[in-house]
Amino acid sequence: MNFLGHAHLSLAGSDNFLFGNLIADGVRGSDLSGWSPEIEAGIRFHRRCDAVIDAHPETRWLLTQVPPASRRVAGIAFDMMWDHLLAGEMHDDDIERLYRLLAREEVPSRLTSLIEWIQVRDALRRYQELEFTLSTIASIGERMTARRRIRQTSDPRQQSDSRRQSDTRSGRRTHKVGDLEAGANPLADMTPWLADNRAMLEDSFARLWPDMLALRQTPVI
Repeated sequence: MNFLGHAHLSLAGSDNFLFGNLIADGVRGSDLSGWSPEIEAGIRFHRRCDAVIDAHPETRWLLTQVPPASRRVAGIAFDMMWDHLLAGEMHDDDIERLYRLLAREEVPSRLTSLIEWIQVRDALRRYQELEFTLSTIASIGERMTARRRIRQTSDPRQQSDSRRQSDTRSGRRTHKVGDLEAGANPLADMTPWLADNRAMLEDSFARLWPDMLALRQTPVI
């Protein structure tokens, strides 16, 4: 899930617990002793929610429906679409609370540019707009493409890997993570499918979301 999904599941907690949920993607490793107990609990709750939704039968079924070339990155697109579907349920006071917490100084440095982008574009509100959400998904793919291009240009081993064909299954070429061509943007390629199948995604999320809400039985900090 993305920001709004995790926020929905943790709004009842303290500001520190909610903050931990919001920044968890920028925190690496299992040693969270540098954070306060409430923030640590939020980070761990975020990770638990991610593990549950990634393994959920509905998520696994959806992965069989997406275009094969985009399947490797489909989870990112799903996260953004869930925020799109949830955005209309957010109260303005809750959105302002999220922005206030994301402006805190202790946000992990690897999230700084992303959070600035969200704030400048008022993304947490604009995720209600399908076109904005699809554009954001394509932009994420473009940033991934740019990073991959830099790696492959600077590392001869990456250049060799990018030219290596992966196994062929049922006559269809598949790719490992490092095997995508430098200019490939499977997230942008996936956006027409997302637009065409929004109703199916909404129905699927309606089956998935109650199981995520059940996780809120976790003690709230």
